[in-house]
Amino acid sequence: MAPLAPRCCAPALLCAVLVLAAVLVRAESVTVTDDLTMSGASFNDYTMTLGLASSTADVVTVQLMNSQVSGKGLTVQSSGDGLASSARLSMSMLLTTVTQAAITFSGAMPANSDIRIVSTIGSLTSAQSLFDFSGLALDSNVTVTVENTAVTWPKGSINTGSIVLISAGSNAIGIRNLAALFVLDAVATNGASVVRVDAQSSFPVSKAAVLAIDYGRCEECTGALVSINTPLVVDGSSMFRVTNCKAVGASKGLLASAGSTTVSDKSVYLVSDSAVESASLFSFLTGIEGSSEPYPFTVSGGSTVSFLNLEAPSTGITNQDTLSPSADSKVIGGGCVIKGVALNTAEVYKSNGLAVTTVVNRQGASGGTCANAKCIPGNTVDYNPPSCTTIVDPTQNYNPTGACVVPNCITCDRLSPSTRCTQCATGYILTSDQRCILPTTKPPVCTAPHCTQCVTGSGSYCSTCATGYILTSDQRCILPTTKPPVCTVPYCTQCVTGSGSYCSTCATGYILTSDQRCILPTTKPPVCTAPHCTQCVTGSGSYCSTCRYGYTSVNGACIANANANAAAGAHTVALAAVVCVAAALYAL
Repeated sequence: MAPLAPRCCAPALLCAVLVLAAVLVRAESVTVTDDLTMSGASFNDYTMTLGLASSTADVVTVQLMNSQVSGKGLTVQSSGDGLASSARLSMSMLLTTVTQAAITFSGAMPANSDIRIVSTIGSLTSAQSLFDFSGLALDSNVTVTVENTAVTWPKGSINTGSIVLISAGSNAIGIRNLAALFVLDAVATNGASVVRVDAQSSFPVSKAAVLAIDYGRCEECTGALVSINTPLVVDGSSMFRVTNCKAVGASKGLLASAGSTTVSDKSVYLVSDSAVESASLFSFLTGIEGSSEPYPFTVSGGSTVSFLNLEAPSTGITNQDTLSPSADSKVIGGGCVIKGVALNTAEVYKSNGLAVTTVVNRQGASGGTCANAKCIPGNTVDYNPPSCTTIVDPTQNYNPTGACVVPNCITCDRLSPSTRCTQCATGYILTSDQRCILPTTKPPVCTAPHCTQCVTGSGSYCSTCATGYILTSDQRCILPTTKPPVCTVPYCTQCVTGSGSYCSTCATGYILTSDQRCILPTTKPPVCTAPHCTQCVTGSGSYCSTCRYGYTSVNGACIANANANAAAGAHTVALAAVVCVAAALYAL
């Protein structure tokens, strides 16, 4: 018997491996309709759908703290009726570690929502981006703030990703109608950029909207710190801003634009207080590749473009007619140093490619009068500092060097270092209101009806239901609505749960085939008649194990590859069980 032992053990081992694999690849999802807090969770192929349209609350709060993201990552998506929701989303992600994965936001976020992502550390492969905002539509007073982020890619990588990637998806992307994206204190090492925009047509920042990148740093980046690879349109009292940034070793400097730039209708385009160590400030493509035509950069409708307190070996702009403001608009320059030489007159600015109409000092004054160089035109009274925005600007209270005074905290939120912690000292845990406490607080009681175990950190979202109940997509436990079918398989004493035509246990004297029928053990192997099949599972003539080219075996049937992916996930576990049974028969 000894020589047969390895062969007998093989089916059991194969079964264990296949079933384990089926469990590990199963995607997890939750539909958020009420408050949700998760601490210490691990996300891999996890989808969070915002189903706020069915919520009766005014505000739905979602808090994810001390999370680990890996593998296929974490996706936060709108249910499709986000703008129709009367509930406002208040979401925070604190202290997240990401390993070779992405955090994806897509769809139209619910109106008036506030999403804050604070203290994220990422270690990515070459082509990965940390925050994938492909198809994310920011509209109707939605604010997304990404703060205190550090991401590293392998040294010497090419075709690298960015910290924030905005590209075309299923929605018309852009930032509109009092919406804003703020990227604060982001450090990219060996990546492509801090923020990269790759839209198919133009990227609008429109109707009192904001796109701002502040206190960013690019170290040995393959592209510019900010790369806009599509026409940029800033209009309707909106703002595009890059301030307090530094590019060290970035091959394309501070800001690259592959498409045209249009600033109109009392909007502001502000680049200030930034430096490039060894490259040019800007990388603007000309109107026609290889020609001497100027980059199409138009300023009109009482708008302002400001270049303030910038330092670099060169501006990167050789054509002195690149900027073309209308008579009612202005281009302001002040405090800039190029190749060690201070630019102090309009003529000197123009000779360096910056055709300014007004020169100010480092404080933004011209002839003793404030030029409002950093403000949205017309928004000088009763608006939010420092740039006179309708939207509350997080840099208003941002303190990059302020002392952290929260007790037992080692890293504070730079927006409010006196009250909000992002990382606690050893032995303490971070609370939902960003304080540090000893881990004496008990986990929430699981109160979800008919639930035996709730999602970690939640008392209302279930992960395991009691016997007789099934788990819904929104993590509730309900009774199954369909009665179990009658088992009609000949010579079968018990069918597979939920099936009346597939057997799991045969009557005495019969054996279970790979397609879950019961036969006498003297039955000859059936002829393989499965369509598009080159080899059937042992003991079956209709259950395929190897399909011909262009087809994939899904639950024993050969399905054309275009349809295989949709069916594969639903039958992974069933197929694993069938292979195990077949292996056992072969062993006999």
